[in-house]
Amino acid sequence: MVRWTEAPAEPTYDVDEPGDLDEPRRPRRGSVTALLALLTLLFLAYGVARVIGLDDLVDLAFVAGAMALTPYVIAGCLVLAVVTFVLRRRMLALVVLVVALSLGVLLGPRVLSEEQPQATGTRLRIMAANLYVGRADARTIVNLVRQQQVDILTMPELTPLEVSALDDAGLAELLPYRVFDARPGGDGTGLAANVPLRQVIVMSETTFSQPTVKVELPGRDDIQLTAVHVQPPLYDEDVRTWRTELAGLPKAAPEDRVSILAGDFNATFDHAAFRNLIDRGYADAAEQTGNGLDATWSSLPTGPPLTIDHIVVDDRCAISSYAVYGLPGSDHNAIIAEVVLPQ
Repeated sequence: MVRWTEAPAEPTYDVDEPGDLDEPRRPRRGSVTALLALLTLLFLAYGVARVIGLDDLVDLAFVAGAMALTPYVIAGCLVLAVVTFVLRRRMLALVVLVVALSLGVLLGPRVLSEEQPQATGTRLRIMAANLYVGRADARTIVNLVRQQQVDILTMPELTPLEVSALDDAGLAELLPYRVFDARPGGDGTGLAANVPLRQVIVMSETTFSQPTVKVELPGRDDIQLTAVHVQPPLYDEDVRTWRTELAGLPKAAPEDRVSILAGDFNATFDHAAFRNLIDRGYADAAEQTGNGLDATWSSLPTGPPLTIDHIVVDDRCAISSYAVYGLPGSDHNAIIAEVVLPQ
């Protein structure tokens, strides 16, 4: 006989329903896409601003400063293009890549050497060195002049104390002819040469001293050279002055003597005002030799390396060499170009 007994009740456990389990939250795809789209729009807006030359249309220091960062923006575009592609936002990746390529085309001439004019005249080695309110190491400058056989030296931010230091280091023996406008602070500028100089007035008064001289070369016509130091566009009220001073630099005239500009332009090729100057019959020595991205100034951590010092020559001249040299004590590097004058 089988006796049926009631099975004991099984213990109960509190088990959450599957829908009640706390799962790790995944990033919302929409938020990631929105962030990438915003970055893409910013890069696209920058590209448009650079192409149309927005810094020539508005008096905003932020815009003028931003245009100088074009090489860094291209690098940022390429990074964003890779990120968006990996995250499968391919349309955004395509847009960013187009912006990077468009800006890259604008930078191309600066890293490719140009065909030079058939100039066969006198060769001049020209050096430009911003002395950073007289803090640049005088011995380094004189050593460069001696070793590189410099014929003409332009020196923005020349101070009376720096003049003494340069002469003590031997500059007067190497470059005895001079037009110096030495001033305390950063307003002064000087030119020194191993050939006679005669100062002329070709510009109205500017923020910083920018002397222009006629260089008396034996056996040929004189040339004209300006030691450049343009007001930087640090504040909105400076932008119009910066643009006006760049526009006021002497023009190159094919029917007149050869004109050369050398010094601190406080502008890069990504500034429309500088490109406008070049279009008035000039060529940039660094760009002509494929060294147009070699930085000449840096003030890290506040300012990234930029190319704002230039030797700009009449486009009838040829450039046989160009180089950038470190300058202890200054926030600028020294630049030296060998210029071949037309016959």
